[in-house]
Amino acid sequence: MDKIVSSLYTINKVISEGLRFNIPRYQRLYVWEDEQVETLFNDLYTAYSVNKDMYYIGGVILVKNKWNNDLYDLVDGQQRFTTLWLMAFELGNFLIDFRKKGKEQRIQFAIRPKVEKYFLELSGGQDFSTELNKEFEDLVRIDLARRRLKELIQSKLKTEKEKEEFANFIAEKLKFVVTTVPQKTDLNKLFETLNNRGEQLSQDEILKARILAGIQSRQNRWKYSGIWNSCNDTRNYLERALSYEIGSSRSVADSYNQWSNTYDAKKIRSFFDKSNNLQTDQLSLEKILAKRKVEEVEKEDNEILPELHPHTSDDELQKVRSILTFPQILLHTLRIFRYKKGQKDIQRINEKELLKIFDEYFLPKKPATTQDEMDNFEKDCKEFIELLFNVREVFDKYIIKWVELEQNNEELMIKKVRKQNQKKGGWAYYLRREITEQFNGLTHLQGILYHSQQNTTQYWLTPYLYWLLDHPSFEDAYDWLKKLDNILFCTNRDEELLTDRTWECMEDCPNYPIDFSILHEELGTGFPHYWFYKIDFILWHEKDELRKPQWNGYKVTAKNSIEHIGPQNPRDKRDKVCSNQLDKMGNLVLVTRSINSEYGDQPYKVKRARFIDKKNKGSYDSLKSDLIYSNDGWNDDLAERHQNKIFEVIGRYFEKTKI
Repeated sequence: MDKIVSSLYTINKVISEGLRFNIPRYQRLYVWEDEQVETLFNDLYTAYSVNKDMYYIGGVILVKNKWNNDLYDLVDGQQRFTTLWLMAFELGNFLIDFRKKGKEQRIQFAIRPKVEKYFLELSGGQDFSTELNKEFEDLVRIDLARRRLKELIQSKLKTEKEKEEFANFIAEKLKFVVTTVPQKTDLNKLFETLNNRGEQLSQDEILKARILAGIQSRQNRWKYSGIWNSCNDTRNYLERALSYEIGSSRSVADSYNQWSNTYDAKKIRSFFDKSNNLQTDQLSLEKILAKRKVEEVEKEDNEILPELHPHTSDDELQKVRSILTFPQILLHTLRIFRYKKGQKDIQRINEKELLKIFDEYFLPKKPATTQDEMDNFEKDCKEFIELLFNVREVFDKYIIKWVELEQNNEELMIKKVRKQNQKKGGWAYYLRREITEQFNGLTHLQGILYHSQQNTTQYWLTPYLYWLLDHPSFEDAYDWLKKLDNILFCTNRDEELLTDRTWECMEDCPNYPIDFSILHEELGTGFPHYWFYKIDFILWHEKDELRKPQWNGYKVTAKNSIEHIGPQNPRDKRDKVCSNQLDKMGNLVLVTRSINSEYGDQPYKVKRARFIDKKNKGSYDSLKSDLIYSNDGWNDDLAERHQNKIFEVIGRYFEKTKI
């Protein structure tokens, strides 16, 4: 073959053509972490749940292996493709033909014998221990990814029939483009090309141009473009983003009503009326992209930094980033827009399909031919952008953000907006952000939802943001979120899609009975991670009742591994202290993978000593762990008592927060 060939493939086509793949030595090791693994799995699961005709994962590039004509080297796309292959291992025999071609593994790893041995033994039913994998750099990420996939499959696919249907969906509906390049291809140049692909317009920028094209007046196009740009800047709080657009932080502060905690939207729009920028004439895709480049340079050079209050402290200048991307914010806004219009919900939140979703649910199916049609579409475009501003406003005030406390150290928090004046030739007003303990409860609750729900969707935010639009009170916001959380995730309605559940809760929470009977089951690592987060939040919420003032400073962090307190397979059989309670909630906690690996099959006393050492340094694995490790020893009886105590505290919390 001496030319480049591309064609669309499915897993079934890979199997039928007998393709085998090699990860060449020059390729980097498998590096995907939990977030990327979870995103791919959750996207696939969502597509399977709504029975999509096709789920596209991009492309892979192959070149014929020089030493073995039966092999193709995976030049590009190996992280995604390897993850799919790992998924096949955890779906048992349902994708066994993808795992193997005859007696050989579908994927081999050049000059990495430890990885080869790992998969051979895995195919033979032997599972490496996490502790063992720490010795092998080549294996660490692969093993962690496979174990996370195992947990995800156990939590989502409860029956063998569901696993089979999911496997069939992957085999038939998952599609990708396979591009095969000649052996004589200069791989160095190919890699350079792959790593330096030209920047293209993003979907939200194309959407912006299409929505603004529906606004007929040049002046109005510029006005609404400025509002859109401010909402698009997720690296700053809204007041800072507006200041960049308008050129004055004091003007933004003047438009903020500190008593109602809202902006005067009409006044904000008027700031953009005063611009004489020539781009009001038209907003083509090219001009949007050019404007973006200029803005990035200006911000990097600090040429348009808004003026700050003279008493501004360092913590007000901390970098922030949103828990949602701008396309995700657009899709949550679209759901709210359609609800307010009495229209049906969109099927899903998927930022990769942003334009497709807006084509289906917002943009006109054909160009307007009458003035009435143009006027109606213009009205929708203006209303959508105005709603987008309102959503972004409450999103910044009431929703957690990642705040950089120091380099490489971020924390989820809500920083309060405060309007402060200064007498300077008359009164000048500034908006400032300050850290306050007032929002600790709201921050904790949002933290458990953020960490336990799918990063790419966070469906709970749609009804919450909709409710906040008309209820600008932090105290009410906290109380209502507790009820919303209970109804969405604690009412045994797993068979109902989360999109449907959140749509039901847009106006008010329906009075469904609380059900936490799942916690009585014996699921081991199959327990949904949500419940461990929820239990820790409830313990924090009830800390005064439990007389645990030392828990005041506890922070919700990402955890992804279920740990057996009484070990499953201890090194010494005498350390197996739990049998009847082994896989029950009383003997389990949710910790980070590193802690799980550190504790591993260690006896209880060793784990307890390590926990106490960390606790003395101000770090908790979890609050549930703190209750458990207050015991000198551990056994079935103590695990059962701990579980009953947890159930008692949970029952008390649900009684306090019922509808």
